[in-house]
Amino acid sequence: MKKSIFTLVLMAVIGCVSAQSLRFELNGTVYSEGDVIVCNTPNEWGEFLQDMQLRNLTSDDMNVLVQKEVVEDLEGVMNYFCWGMCFGPDTYVSPNPVEVPANTLTEEGALSFHAMFNEDVFGKIQVKYSAYDERHPEDAVTINVVFHKSGVGVHESSAVRFGQPYPNPASSMVNFDCNLQGSDATAVVYNLLGQEVMRQEINTFESKVSLPVANLNDGVYFCSVLCDGQTLSTVKFVVKK
Repeated sequence: MKKSIFTLVLMAVIGCVSAQSLRFELNGTVYSEGDVIVCNTPNEWGEFLQDMQLRNLTSDDMNVLVQKEVVEDLEGVMNYFCWGMCFGPDTYVSPNPVEVPANTLTEEGALSFHAMFNEDVFGKIQVKYSAYDERHPEDAVTINVVFHKSGVGVHESSAVRFGQPYPNPASSMVNFDCNLQGSDATAVVYNLLGQEVMRQEINTFESKVSLPVANLNDGVYFCSVLCDGQTLSTVKFVVKK
């Protein structure tokens, strides 16, 4: 009898220890520990974005940190994440925790995972993301995201080209060599949050596009070229003054 009681108590203790305090969810979908999500559809400016939410399963408020680990990498791909604010590719742990109140689910857009492929790069990367209360890093919940850019169906034309930015990083002006087709072309610049910060018409007869960036804050930006209303190419550049 005593042995049975001891076994039940031990199982209860183990269950309490192993029970996770956080859970990944998205729009009603609940993810189990270590699940793999495949993100293979780029948004309108060519970025692969996976939104996510976190649920606090406890009756206590939490100050949550998010951490990433690149499991499988690919040259020519930049990955980053947003947790309250967006962090560059060299940030592996969010520097400041975000409060998640007891028994609540974070709002959409507060947490997101991102990958940006160079125009001529195809393949996949895998990144493992973890979330945990800063006081209990051992009680972490994890999820894996595979960002996959397929080259199937991609049409390439040597007559249509938008080159890599230079100088990069840029301080006052960033340039792109180009050879564009179409009667109407526009360069649109987005920040890491996906917000449009600049728009400039392009003369398709010119061989170079120059964008003034002196008024932009230091950081990573994406430049999409729209030709006849369709996104032709997206490249990334850095502003550093």
